[in-house]
Amino acid sequence: MNEEKFPKGWIVVDHIIPGVTAEMLDWWWVNMEKGYELWCPEEHKGFKWEVKPPLGGHIGAVQIATESIDYGPVMNLRIEWVDPNIGTQEQKDFWTYEHLLTAGTTGAQPGTKAMIMLSHQWEAIPGGCKMRSCMHGFPEPPPGSGPPPGSIPPSGSVMKHPSGKKPTGGGWRTHNIAEVSTFKAFLPALWGIWQAVTDPAINRHCSLKIKKEGSKIIYVK
Repeated sequence: MNEEKFPKGWIVVDHIIPGVTAEMLDWWWVNMEKGYELWCPEEHKGFKWEVKPPLGGHIGAVQIATESIDYGPVMNLRIEWVDPNIGTQEQKDFWTYEHLLTAGTTGAQPGTKAMIMLSHQWEAIPGGCKMRSCMHGFPEPPPGSGPPPGSIPPSGSVMKHPSGKKPTGGGWRTHNIAEVSTFKAFLPALWGIWQAVTDPAINRHCSLKIKKEGSKIIYVK
């Protein structure tokens, strides 16, 4: 069997998530404030929406995630859910699963350009889901703007991880594995509890199932 080849700089991680449905994952990405600290508890320390997900959708939502990457310093990371159609053709060809979430920048902020930095894609398999996460790379910061988002500041400039643990050297890959491995432990129960809340402004619903029409990606219900 030929090993898959990916563009230079991409970090691709494949997962099997038992007991979790595609519907639960769709729900999770627009309801993360309901359990963010349960998702990788040692590294996730807080969450808020700067811009809440739109009713029935997700594109345009902006989150501030207070977290550590592989036991590095805890930082506030600003993450935007963006339209996958701003991605490159190489990225669009890579997204082959039934459900897709993309994060990056829209180019609306000064010094940035529209691009996809992170993607998650998933689909149902017997007993759960399979998922493929990819860090496509950070943008080059404009001169004088400091390090790229998620990078580690110089030693001594910030507090160490509150647990006292030190980075393993695995970076985002290690963090992503730690995150996704927790889904089976909390997401089915959390999703089930919230089915009692029918107000869609509080218990958000969103379909992240996609279809492709030529080079265009469309979300379908």
